[in-house]
Amino acid sequence: MTRKHFLADVKEASEKGIPNVVSISRGDDDGDVNFCFLHDSTEPIEIGLLALDVSGYPSGNNFMIFTKSDGAPKAVNEALERFMTSSTGVRVPDLISSISKKLRTLLSAGSRRSPISLDEEDEDDDEMEDVEEDESEDDSGFSDEEEEDFPDEPITFSSGNTIPMSTSRLTPKAAAQLNRRIRADIRTVRLLGHRIGILSGMTAESHSGILSISIQATKLGLSEEAMQAWDIEPNQYLTLLIRYSDGYKPFETLIVEPAKNSGIDFRVGVCNGYKPSAAAAFSAFSDSTKVGDKATNNDGSDSQEQSGEFSNIFISSSLNEFINTKIISLLKIRNATGLGWENAKKFFDERLGRPLEENADLYSENQYSGEDTMRSHISGILADDHLTDDQSGSLSFPLLAAQFALMYLVRCTEFCLVCHDRITGEFEALKPYVCEKPLCLYQYMSLGFGPSVEHEIKTQPYVVDLLLSFCYTSAFGARIREYPTGMSLSVPSAIVTGHMAPQDSSSAPAVVDQPSDGRRDKEFKIKYNSEAYECTFEGMPEILNPPVRKGDWVRILVGPGPDTGVQALHSRVEDVTSMPIVKLSQPIPQMAPLSTYQISGTGHISTASPANMSAARMSIYNSNFDEMSITEKRSTVIMLLNTLPTIQELREYIDRQSRTGEPNLRKWTERISPAALGLLRWVIASNRSCLVQVDKYPCQVDSVLTDAKIRPDQKVSQIGENWMQFRFAQGSPDKEQRFLNALKEQQANLDPKYPTLFAFHGSGLQNWHSIIRHGLDFKETLNGRAYGHGVYHAQDQNTSCHYSNGRNVASFWPGSQLKATAVMSINEIINCPKQFVSSSPFLVVQHIDWIQCRYLLVQIEGQVIATPAPTREAQSEIEQDPQYTATSTNKKPIGVPYCAALVSRGFRNDGVGSSSPNKKLKGLSSLNGTGYVSEEEDIEDTNFLISDDEDEVEILSSGSRNPEAPKTDFVPGSLDQSKLPMLGPPAYATPSATMRLNRELQAILKIQNSTPLHELGWYLDENLVDNIYQWIVELHSFESTLPLAKDLKESGQSSVVIEIRFGKEYPHSPPFVRVVKPRFLPFMSGGGGHVTAGGALCMELLTNSGWSAVSSIESVLLQVRLALMSMDPKPARLESKNPQQQREYGTQEAMAAFIRACNMHGWKIPQDFQDFAAPDLNQY
Repeated sequence: MTRKHFLADVKEASEKGIPNVVSISRGDDDGDVNFCFLHDSTEPIEIGLLALDVSGYPSGNNFMIFTKSDGAPKAVNEALERFMTSSTGVRVPDLISSISKKLRTLLSAGSRRSPISLDEEDEDDDEMEDVEEDESEDDSGFSDEEEEDFPDEPITFSSGNTIPMSTSRLTPKAAAQLNRRIRADIRTVRLLGHRIGILSGMTAESHSGILSISIQATKLGLSEEAMQAWDIEPNQYLTLLIRYSDGYKPFETLIVEPAKNSGIDFRVGVCNGYKPSAAAAFSAFSDSTKVGDKATNNDGSDSQEQSGEFSNIFISSSLNEFINTKIISLLKIRNATGLGWENAKKFFDERLGRPLEENADLYSENQYSGEDTMRSHISGILADDHLTDDQSGSLSFPLLAAQFALMYLVRCTEFCLVCHDRITGEFEALKPYVCEKPLCLYQYMSLGFGPSVEHEIKTQPYVVDLLLSFCYTSAFGARIREYPTGMSLSVPSAIVTGHMAPQDSSSAPAVVDQPSDGRRDKEFKIKYNSEAYECTFEGMPEILNPPVRKGDWVRILVGPGPDTGVQALHSRVEDVTSMPIVKLSQPIPQMAPLSTYQISGTGHISTASPANMSAARMSIYNSNFDEMSITEKRSTVIMLLNTLPTIQELREYIDRQSRTGEPNLRKWTERISPAALGLLRWVIASNRSCLVQVDKYPCQVDSVLTDAKIRPDQKVSQIGENWMQFRFAQGSPDKEQRFLNALKEQQANLDPKYPTLFAFHGSGLQNWHSIIRHGLDFKETLNGRAYGHGVYHAQDQNTSCHYSNGRNVASFWPGSQLKATAVMSINEIINCPKQFVSSSPFLVVQHIDWIQCRYLLVQIEGQVIATPAPTREAQSEIEQDPQYTATSTNKKPIGVPYCAALVSRGFRNDGVGSSSPNKKLKGLSSLNGTGYVSEEEDIEDTNFLISDDEDEVEILSSGSRNPEAPKTDFVPGSLDQSKLPMLGPPAYATPSATMRLNRELQAILKIQNSTPLHELGWYLDENLVDNIYQWIVELHSFESTLPLAKDLKESGQSSVVIEIRFGKEYPHSPPFVRVVKPRFLPFMSGGGGHVTAGGALCMELLTNSGWSAVSSIESVLLQVRLALMSMDPKPARLESKNPQQQREYGTQEAMAAFIRACNMHGWKIPQDFQDFAAPDLNQY
C-alpha cells in the first residue's frame, strides 16, 4: 500500500463518525493528520499524528502522536506516548478510534455528566468498544493484547482544586504545597485520637510511602470476652497500614480518578507497639498471607523484638479485600450523595451493571434515604465521621480510611465477611461469619477468610475437640440445624442406615448397611489387597480412561466376612499407572478410634481377611454434598468426622510442621481428605461464641500449656473434679453492654448486695452445636414447658445434670480426647425473680438480655481434672444471694471469681468492689482502657507533624495572595500582661542556651506568620517575650466536638494559656511547661488531658526520661496540644464553666505536682528543675 492508501484512510476516518472526535483533517506535512477530541470533563484537545514512512503505510509505518493544546492533562500526554510504541502497521481510522476509546476511559472519572464515576463504568465503554470492533472486522493490527499495554493512568485537571500528584517534574511550589497538605492530613488523623507512624516516604519528593494509623484495643469499647474471641490483647494496637505506590494523593484527587488507578493499598492487623517496623510493613504488602500470622507468632521470642511486628487478625483477609476494592468507590458515592457508609454500600451494589444514563434515577431512590445504622450503636472515637463532621473543608483521606476500617472491624459480626451485606436473623454472634448465601460460604472457605484451623488446634486443642464432639452428637441425634451447604464438598455417595453410630467405643470398624440400589451405579467392583494397599478393578483389564485419578479419595466397602459385617475404609489414590491395579494410601477405618492409626510404616488393618484379597466395592469422592438430602447430609457429616485424626494427632502434626515452616493441614494429603478438612474448617469457623479453657486437662504437657491461653485464675470453686471448665460467652460484641443497660434499668429493683445471681442451664449434648451458634433461646420445646416459656435454669447442678446427659445418642466423637458425657453452662442472671416467668422450682427467664453465659462445664469420662482448686481468698469470690444460691453436685455453694462478672461488680455493694456503683458503670474493656498506658511516640513521627520548614515557607510565601480570614474565634494579642506571671532574666542564663532560644523563637514566629491560626492551633505574642527564658503561649482552636472546646466556649474563653520556662541546661534538659489558666478538673474528679492537679503537664517528653536535645519547641507545642485534646483515659474538662469563677494555677503547686507525677511514673526529674522556682512569684 502507498501514499494513496494513506490519503484514502484519512478520508475514511473523517467520514466514519468516531465518538468524541471531530475535525479530522490533513496537516501541512505529507504524513500529518490532525483531529480534535471532545469530552465534558476538559477543554477540547487538539491531537496530531505524523506518519514517519508514508511510502510504507501501513505495514512499514509508525506514528508520532502528540497534543497541540496547551494545558492538556498530563495523563493524556503519557497515554499518547504509549500509543506510539504500538502504532506500527495500524491504519489511521483504527488508530484514532483506539485513541478515542482510551481517552474516554481516562477522562470519564471527571465527567460532569456522572456525579459518581466507579470503575464498573468501564464495562459500558467495553460494550461500545465491542460494537465498534464488530463494525471493523478487517485486520487492524491493533489487538486486545496491545490495548492492555496502555493501563489507565491517574488524571489531574488544569482547573479545579486537585494537586498534581506525580513526584517527578514537580515545581518547588507544587512540592511545598503537597508537603503541607500531607502534614495537614496526617495531623488531622493525630488530632482525632489516632496514633501515626511514618514508615517510609510520605513526602512530595517520594514516589512511594507507607503510613501506619493505630489505636489501642482498649479504646474500642469491646468487652473482655469479645477481645478473647477475636484473639486481641488489650494492650495491642489495631493498625491500618496505607501504602502509596504512586505518590501521595489527597482526597480531592482520589474522588476524580478511577479507583483502580489510585495506587493505594491497605493492610489491617495488630502490633504490640503503636507502629510496626518498616521491615514488617514492607513484608505485609509483599505477602499478606505470611506476615506475622498469629498462628506462628507464639515462639516466645523477646517481647521487645516483637513490638515491631505486624500480625494479621481473624478478620484481616476479609477486611483487607473489602478496603482495597471498595473504599474509594464508596467515598465517591458518599461525597456525591451524602449517604452513610452502609447506604453507600447498598448504592454501590445496585449500581453494578447499570448504564450511566440511569445513574440519576438510581441516585434519587428512596431506599437509600433511611437511617444509616453504622454509627448508631457506637460512641466515642469510633462514631466520628470525618466526611460529615469536618468543618474545615479539607478532608483527610488517611483519617477516612482509618475510620472506615475501625468501624467495620468493631461491627464485623453484623456483616457478612464475604459480600459485606448486613446479616439478617435474630442471633447476634460474638464472632463474625457469612450470610446465608451459599456462594458466600464457598468463598469464605476457599479464600481463607475464616480463622486458621492450625492456629486454633495449636492454641485451643480442647476447644476444637469440644466443637467436633458437639457437631458429631448433634448430627447423630438429628439435632443439627444447618450444614456446610455451599462449600461443594466432594464426598462419596451417602449410606443411610438406621444405626449410624456404634453402641460402644470398641476398636472395631463400623458395620454399615449396603447402599440402596440407586447408589450402586456409582460403585466399582474390586479386589482389595489389605497387605499391599492395592485394589484391582474387575472386568477392566484394559482401560483408556481409568475411573480414578491420582489424588482422588475413595471409600472401600469390604465384606461382609464370616464374622464381620461390611467394613468401610477410606484411602487416597496414589498411583494409577498400572491399571487395572491401583495403589492406595494406608486406609482409614471409618469408625475405629484413630489412636491406632500409624502416620508412617506398613501396619496392617486388623480386620483384613487372611488371604489379604477381599471382594469389595469402591465409591469415589465425587458426589456433591450440596445436592444431598438432609438425611444423607447428616450421615455424611458423621462419616467425615469419623475419618479425622484425633486432636492429639492433629496437634502433633502441626508441631512437626512448625519446626520447618508454616503449618498447613492441606499438606497431610494421605491422612485427611479435602472433604473432611473442609468440614473441620466449617465446624471451627461457624462457631460464633467464645470458649476459653480454664482447667489443665490431665496429661496436658507444658508445651501445649505455653500455647494454650488457659485461665486457671478464673476457675469456679467447689465444682466436681470430673468437670472441665471453660469460660463461655456469646452474643454480639455489645451484648455485655446490653446486659449493663438492663442492670441500669432494673437498678431500683435490685438488692445492692446481690444484683445478679448464678444458675445452671443443662441441655443434651446433641443440642450444644446449635446453642453455641444460635444462642440460648426457647424456640423449641424439648423437655416440656410446665413452668412457662423462657430459658430454664436450676440452682442445683444435680438437677441440670438430669437434662445434660447424652440420652440415647452417641456420647462423643470417637476421635475425642475429652470424651464429654454431659455439658451445662453457668449463667449470670439479673436478680429480679419476681419478674421471671417462674422462680420455683426452676428459674424461667424470658428476657435474653438478662442472661449472660459465663462458664461451660464439661463432664469428662473417667478423668480427674489436673488443675488444683483455686486458693484465692473468699472475699475474691462473689457472695451469692442466700435465697438463690447455686450449688454444685457436692451440695456446696459454688465460688465464682469477681473477674468473671466485671460488669455487675459495679452494682454490687458488698464491701469488696467499689462502694459507689457509678464509678464502675463504664466497666467495659478494662473498662474503657484505663488499665493500660499508651506507648510514647517516636520523635521522628512527632517532628513530621510540625509545620513547614523554612524553605517551604519561603517558597509558599513568595508571590502568594493575602491570607484568608482565620477560621477561629481566637483573637491574638488579647492577653493582659499585668495578670501574667512575668519574670525577669534569670541569673543562670548561659550564652549557648540564649543563642539556641533566640533561634527557636525566630523559627516559631516565622511559622506563626506563615500559617493560618486555625491550622496552627497555638499563638505566641512576641510582645510578651521580655525574657527569652520564659514564653507565654496560648493554645486555641480545639476541635469543636471536644468537651474542652465546649467548656471554653461556655466559660467565655478562647484559649488555654501555658507558660514555658527554660533552664540553663537547655536544650540538653527539657523546659518546664505548665498551664497558667484556666484551671482544669483534676484527674481524681473525672478530668483528663494529662494536666496534673497543680497545672503541670504530665508527659514523659518533658522529663529527662523522654526528652531529646533535637526536639524543637514547635514539636513540644504540638505534643502538649495533642495531650490536652486526648480522650485517653478521660477528656480534659474545666474546673468551672462560670466566667466569674475562673482561677489560675500557681508556680509552686505546679512544680510540686510535676514532682509527684515523675515519682509515680518513675520518670527522671531534670537536674536544673529547682531553678524554675521564683521566690518573688510564689503568689502565682
